Amino acid sequence: MLTEARFDLFTRNAFLGGVHDAQARALLHGHWDVPASTLGIEAFKIDGRYYTYFGPWPTLLRMPVVALTHRLDGRLTVVSMIVACVVALAATSSVHRQLREALRPDAPLGRGEALWVGAFQFAVAMGSVVTFLGSRPLVYHEMELWGVAGALTTAATSIAFLRRQSVRSALLLGGAATITLLSRPSVGFGAVVTVGLVFLGALRGRTVARDRRIVVALAAAAAVPVLLYGATNVARFGGPFSLPLDKQVFTTGDPATGLPADTLRQAALAANGGSLFGAKFAPTTLLQYGRPDALRFQSSFPWVNFPRWRAHVLGGVVFDTIDRSSSIPASMPGFTLLACFGVVALVRGRRGSPLHPSRIVLPSVVGGAAGTVFVITIAYVAQRYLADFFPPLLVLALVGVQALALRPNRRVVTAVIAVCIVGTWIGFGLARVYQHNLRPGDPDWGRGTRTISSTR
Repeated sequence: MLTEARFDLFTRNAFLGGVHDAQARALLHGHWDVPASTLGIEAFKIDGRYYTYFGPWPTLLRMPVVALTHRLDGRLTVVSMIVACVVALAATSSVHRQLREALRPDAPLGRGEALWVGAFQFAVAMGSVVTFLGSRPLVYHEMELWGVAGALTTAATSIAFLRRQSVRSALLLGGAATITLLSRPSVGFGAVVTVGLVFLGALRGRTVARDRRIVVALAAAAAVPVLLYGATNVARFGGPFSLPLDKQVFTTGDPATGLPADTLRQAALAANGGSLFGAKFAPTTLLQYGRPDALRFQSSFPWVNFPRWRAHVLGGVVFDTIDRSSSIPASMPGFTLLACFGVVALVRGRRGSPLHPSRIVLPSVVGGAAGTVFVITIAYVAQRYLADFFPPLLVLALVGVQALALRPNRRVVTAVIAVCIVGTWIGFGLARVYQHNLRPGDPDWGRGTRTISSTR
């Protein structure tokens, strides 16, 4: 999917494909600023130098390669995304295994369950928003995919800590949160919330009396990611949590790079007090990402497509960009249905049990939900933003899988499997449509995506 069946893992990505390579080379020379030509529209001009807002985790992964050769500059996006996908699948498997061990420790593992687990893993990779991200080796998709991988790893390590508390598991939890925050900050702050909830739980429980080292390790696990993120932002933009959109080349234009100012972005900023974030955008984004009808069927392969209409803007607010987008229930119906079973299991579970799913799952679910605040409150609608919702959705879906296994009903299980099969095809189909028929920049995709209108 990533190489469009050419299997060239080191294909050159012309659009912003060298951002992380340039930043890695800059860090090897002791500075953060990079050539403006590498950053294009995503350059931020600060005191005559150019910086990027993309998280540094994929940059750090590239540094050993960049230190040895220039030949792979701009050619590592595909490999990075494959690694991120593998990490996401490994974390999914870990969450799945741990939930089974906690809720069904004595249940024998049969061939049917083994096949189901394998099919579930396949659906994650080839029938979800992960598939959509894999349709294009873009830096935006790479950052989203690492955000998914980091958030799922945070969920897996938080569950591991809550089941068997130790200094090692606390440090692993902090490492996962750090990777997430340095990849996709919005999702990363949700990971920090997960660590914070685990820390508060440790303070309320007997952990302090039993081993204070664990509490100290958890405190460090929550603080270190934020400190590293803040230090990175200070080095680039002068403030720990600032994102100076008024200094972005896309907004202001730059004679040195030949890029003109984007008048629609300027108008959107002017209409929203110089910011593209706010609770006033939430009604529109929640409606779009939550509606079940954000999909259409067609007579040609792959028989599914994005809806012809774009997000309906509510409240008379001004959006910067509205791309074609599906929704969570329309593009991932199988995971959505299983997540509903998971929610019911959390509500109806036995409260007294030390391994009640809410005890080991709620921190990662609540933290994952907190990580969606960014895409809910931004003046931008895009299919790739569904990735921010995917980690908590997937954790709840895995709880739903175990809930069905505890009380199996043949008809219910058959119906769920059927929905999951259809959902997997929808996820793949939308990715293929985006890859082959609706490339960004093509007239069919770009027409009407930039808007400052408060109407549909």
